[in-house]
Amino acid sequence: MSKTPDFFDLVGDEGSPEELEQLRRTHDMLLAAGPPPELSPRLAEAPGMRNRSSWMPRRRRGAAFLLAAGVAALAFGIGFYSGDRGSSDFSAGRESIHMHATHPNSLASASIQLGHPDEVGNWPLQLRVSGLKKLPKGTWYELFLTEGGKIKAWCGAFSVASDGRTTVRMSVPYKLEDGVGWIITSSQRTPKPQVLLTT
Repeated sequence: MSKTPDFFDLVGDEGSPEELEQLRRTHDMLLAAGPPPELSPRLAEAPGMRNRSSWMPRRRRGAAFLLAAGVAALAFGIGFYSGDRGSSDFSAGRESIHMHATHPNSLASASIQLGHPDEVGNWPLQLRVSGLKKLPKGTWYELFLTEGGKIKAWCGAFSVASDGRTTVRMSVPYKLEDGVGWIITSSQRTPKPQVLLTT
């Protein structure tokens, strides 16, 4: 009997807690459903396909395949190029909000750029971080909104590269008035979660 695959072995730990939870639920449903039934030998080959001769000579089939592959590659390249260009645009609505390290010996820093709210009140934001250490697998950093020195709302989770840098886009539905602040903490999965950066 084969061992049931571990969820984190399959998907890793990249992604927000919501994404990981959704993937975990899907994983659990697939395990509960079990493997598909064996295909009947009678259905293994479509009817009437055994002795059917091709309507196109072999040489032309190869050329048609190469043409189709070229068209598919061109379509992919156009989509990737236009999609990548669009994703690099971020229209800031306010000045950057700077964050500094809470520990005097830390060189970590961050900045938050708020975009323009949409028609229903979602605020896009772009977080740039540097100087944080890469955390062990299964842990991440978290961004919180604060008010009066107390946590008001969770904004998102992120990881950093080995050089301690990352740029992350998030969206929050909270009303961002004067007097709110921001903190970055290590995740609750770290041995001692702590505030590392603040505004």
